[in-house]
Amino acid sequence: MGGTEVVRRPDPTFSGRVRWPLFAGLLVAATAQADDEALVLDPVEVTVTAPRLATPLADLPAAVSRVDERQATEGRQGLQLDEALNRVPGLFAQNRYNFAQDARISIRGFGSRAPFGVRGLRILQDGIPETTPDGQSQVDAIDLLNLRDIEVLRGPSAALYGNASGGVISARTRDGRDPRGFGGGVLLGSYGYRRAEAIAEQDHGTHRYSLTAHDFAIDGHRDQSTAEKRYLRLHTASELEAGTLNFHLRYLDAPRTDDPGGLTREEMRQNRRAAAPLAMALDSTQEAEQLTTGLQWEQSLGLGELRLGGFWTQRDYAQQLPFPGDSRVAYERDFYGLNAQYEQDIGPTRVLTGIDLEEQRDDRTRRCTSGTFAPGLDCDEDEVVGDLALDQLERARSRGVFIQTDTALGSNWNMVVGARHDRIRMSIRDDFFDQLDDPDSATDDSGRRSFRETSGMAGLIWHFQPEYRAFVNVATNFETPTFTEFANPDGGGFDPDVEPQRARSIEVGIRRESQHLSWEASAYATRVRDELSPYQIEGQGDRTFYTNAGRTARDGLELAVEWHAAPQWTLSGAYSLSDFRFREFDDVEGVRHDGNRLPGLPREQLFLEADWRQGPFFFTVDALYTGARYVNDANDERVGGQTTLNLRAGRHWQDGNAHVEAFVAANNLLDADSVDNIRINANQGRYYEPAPGLTLMAGMRMTFGR
Repeated sequence: MGGTEVVRRPDPTFSGRVRWPLFAGLLVAATAQADDEALVLDPVEVTVTAPRLATPLADLPAAVSRVDERQATEGRQGLQLDEALNRVPGLFAQNRYNFAQDARISIRGFGSRAPFGVRGLRILQDGIPETTPDGQSQVDAIDLLNLRDIEVLRGPSAALYGNASGGVISARTRDGRDPRGFGGGVLLGSYGYRRAEAIAEQDHGTHRYSLTAHDFAIDGHRDQSTAEKRYLRLHTASELEAGTLNFHLRYLDAPRTDDPGGLTREEMRQNRRAAAPLAMALDSTQEAEQLTTGLQWEQSLGLGELRLGGFWTQRDYAQQLPFPGDSRVAYERDFYGLNAQYEQDIGPTRVLTGIDLEEQRDDRTRRCTSGTFAPGLDCDEDEVVGDLALDQLERARSRGVFIQTDTALGSNWNMVVGARHDRIRMSIRDDFFDQLDDPDSATDDSGRRSFRETSGMAGLIWHFQPEYRAFVNVATNFETPTFTEFANPDGGGFDPDVEPQRARSIEVGIRRESQHLSWEASAYATRVRDELSPYQIEGQGDRTFYTNAGRTARDGLELAVEWHAAPQWTLSGAYSLSDFRFREFDDVEGVRHDGNRLPGLPREQLFLEADWRQGPFFFTVDALYTGARYVNDANDERVGGQTTLNLRAGRHWQDGNAHVEAFVAANNLLDADSVDNIRINANQGRYYEPAPGLTLMAGMRMTFGR
């Protein structure tokens, strides 16, 4: 099988005969052009808001990346966030083609352990959190093809968001500025991909809006991988005398997203498009419906600016997991919150203070399913399908207060300092116990956990040349287990042996911002105590539980480059070199893994892109190399390095008030065998989820009245 091997020793530190010449060539060419002042472009100052205090990107003492609208949406399928985020150094994305698992995104190794959804990161869409108070995020309700930009804050500065260790991903959707008018489009592609969309955008001066809707479906490249989704989004902005009011409405209906499950190495060799046998037998799939509304108000108050926000999300979810037993899971979720921020200049210092209040309420059940049951499961062979195995009400409340300052120390230095205090209360009410005919035959698993945590960060940036900045920052972070990670292998309620993880980080970097060449290099070291690590239990199928993995170390180097080589050409690249290891770790069976690499994460990742545009035409080609990844804590098996080549091309037409865009795209142009997702520490060696081969797509959009 291409790219998969069994090993008994760590892989070499530096390897590969193709990616290094490409990377070196990009740097040499960029350095040569840096001294050529023939090309003159108008400099554009980019301000980022993900760090909470809006700051020019060049002046931020932290590693941050911004993906603009063209990079995120032009010629894209809109399947998962990885399409836009692969260009961000230090970020690794998986699960693009398994919609039941959702995208698995990690930054500097945080988030890699999640069996589904996103962990360890704070995800925002238009300032509204997609991350619940217990720390879990779903990203299936992000409007991927109607984004204004995405900001990615990597590492320590995430401290000001509380319950997150790895970073912040802040996506902003279109709001009616630069309106496209009215229209729609159709996209078609391989494996039964089809998407129909409608657009309405207008700017009436004091009021503007963006209304988009789409219907998406795909048959999938593997058996049992069909997905269907319908989505509606409205974003309005009104400029009133007293201030600015933003309104958000998002509705997701995903009636079917199948889960093909993981394959063994041998099964993948025999048929890369197969589903796991139990996934087919049990018809493993999920359905979700989500509604989000939000309001945001901004106004001048005194000598500063006041920002208020509120939101409410309701999500209904049900899933058949690809294993027998108590594997029919469902929850009804209410997630809501309020936030307030006040910003004011005091002499040379900008001061931001704020409070976040959030609450999550999950009514969760597990039911028995059909199949051949292994001994020891809650559901035995004689029970009727649908019998209740778990019924509990889970509640999480978070209260966070924070302060951040940005102080100008003369003309060449800036210092940023911030602190946050969080109180998180989590409770479980065991409703299953109350329904038992014989309460003495079971244990009431109701319980509470409370956490009080203080996080802090401090950064310093030095403007040592007109175009150059050097920075350093330090921070502490924490991350509580989610309700899923608190799952008790002995039944319901909290696992009493699982605790939050805590991290300390230091980061140094340098960046250059100029008219034709921009680059950023950063290095970091992070030490984590009580790292949360997944494991599975024989006889309980693919269900994942968690333990604290002692101590881990994360060290890395990141580089991003963007070079405007000519008026028609833009070359960009991103490189990550990572060393993520267990320092002290005994697994649940007492086996020591000290010195082993953290599974599921590549040591190296390289992204290269060449973008050409002439008049109405554009052509973009990119390549992504991902290094070898171990599949388990023991590091005795891994998937080899892999490279995918993608291209997008298209043309725009403008005739009066009509605008037409037509484009084609080819992903994995060389039809390489690759693995998209690894199920870490999976039972029976079912680690692998293969990615599709050559994938083609074509689309057309037409709008009127722009």
